[in-house]
Amino acid sequence: MTLRAYLRILQERWKLVALFVIAATGMAVLITALSPKTYQATAQIFVSSNGSSDPLAQYQAAAFAQAQVQTYASIVGAPDVLHAVQKDLDLQISDSDLKAKLSATAPPAQSIVDIHAKDASPGEAARIANSAARAFVTVAQGYSTSTGSSKPSVRLFITDPATAPSSPVSPKPVLNIALGVFLGLLVGAALAVARDVLDNRIKDADLLAKAAGSPTMGVVVEDPKTSRHPIATRAGTRNMRAENYRQLRANLQFANLDAHPRVIAVTSSIPSEGKTTVAINLASTLAEAGFSVCLVDADLRRPTVAKVLGLLSPVGLTSVLIHQIELSEAMQNAGSSFYVLTSGPTPPNPSEVLASTYVRDVIRSLLDKVDYVVVDTAPLLPVADGSEVAAIADGTLLVARHAVTTDAHVKRAVHTLDRVDANLIGVVLNRVPSKKNNEYGYTYYRSEVDGATHSRREARSSRKSDKIKDEANARE
Repeated sequence: MTLRAYLRILQERWKLVALFVIAATGMAVLITALSPKTYQATAQIFVSSNGSSDPLAQYQAAAFAQAQVQTYASIVGAPDVLHAVQKDLDLQISDSDLKAKLSATAPPAQSIVDIHAKDASPGEAARIANSAARAFVTVAQGYSTSTGSSKPSVRLFITDPATAPSSPVSPKPVLNIALGVFLGLLVGAALAVARDVLDNRIKDADLLAKAAGSPTMGVVVEDPKTSRHPIATRAGTRNMRAENYRQLRANLQFANLDAHPRVIAVTSSIPSEGKTTVAINLASTLAEAGFSVCLVDADLRRPTVAKVLGLLSPVGLTSVLIHQIELSEAMQNAGSSFYVLTSGPTPPNPSEVLASTYVRDVIRSLLDKVDYVVVDTAPLLPVADGSEVAAIADGTLLVARHAVTTDAHVKRAVHTLDRVDANLIGVVLNRVPSKKNNEYGYTYYRSEVDGATHSRREARSSRKSDKIKDEANARE
């Protein structure tokens, strides 16, 4: 995964990361507030050798004293030191508790020993440190006295007595909060990446194109005005959604110049992905460009075109199929050069109706009247209706809803289209958040995803041509 991909994940799931940062920081603040304050006082002891007039002896004694410093540092926890401090200060605590309060350090290459004492009281910490330093000097000098000699080989002096510290050594608010923020970021980011890896919902135009094996023809922004103004070009002179549909129209017109699709089926994998809205606006923008267009509602199970456009639907496609009305009489005017053939009465067997040759005949008859026919079909996965229409269209657009449609949905829908030799000319990512849509600009169209896409398209076209010829010969 690239750095850009990680940044995209963090940008999309920043709320999750922020939640963990806030929780971890709050926990750090709580722990800091509840933790008892501990103060540390330090007494410094200097270690030197006993005087000698011989320079060589002085050098050897000094080297010996410096070497002994590291050994002396461990004496602070000796029972003799602990008992001396307990007696001196009249401390009613155990040896182990007192030993836990004391520590000693010896800086490298120096003849210094620092005696540290910790306590909840700064004054008590200083008293314990000074008492321990005095006991340490006595015990250490006793250890350094050679057998048969009354004079120790080294001398120890308290050079800097301990004073009551002004600030505690723990807890450390800044460090604790910094650790809380860091851990929150780490855990939040890790969980965000894990959720993104496990989340197979389509949220990117490139991922949609990859899943479908076809180019992304359009990316349509989420617009709260859609329910009130379903036709984007009528929602205002200039708006992002209208520009998205104009770009979709342009991409379709340049998608395949050799075999220009005039009958375009618009479908989706599952319901509620916005295919009907896409179909309506595609037809509207084609009409806006000066073409004559007929929008056909072939979603016979859940027809919504008439309702969205505010048209009556007593007669329509099914009425024409049973010769109840002439095609020209069933077509309703929805705007300049924009006609609509509603679904008509719902038949008991939609799949069989759409699979009939009469549907093909009606669509071909429409091509004698208009430049383009846009067909709104049923979703592909629940029923076979959509694939029946896609099989007779020049090209099919597959609509996927941002953050709802999954990778598996798209692949299954494409497989359904492949089984009927439908020509999938591209995909549309619908209802993309406006901020996300800005990332795509107007550069999301690619002529081909890869060589396999082009080969598959040519194979479909060839099979479809043969199939149409066979059906024509059979009718003759």
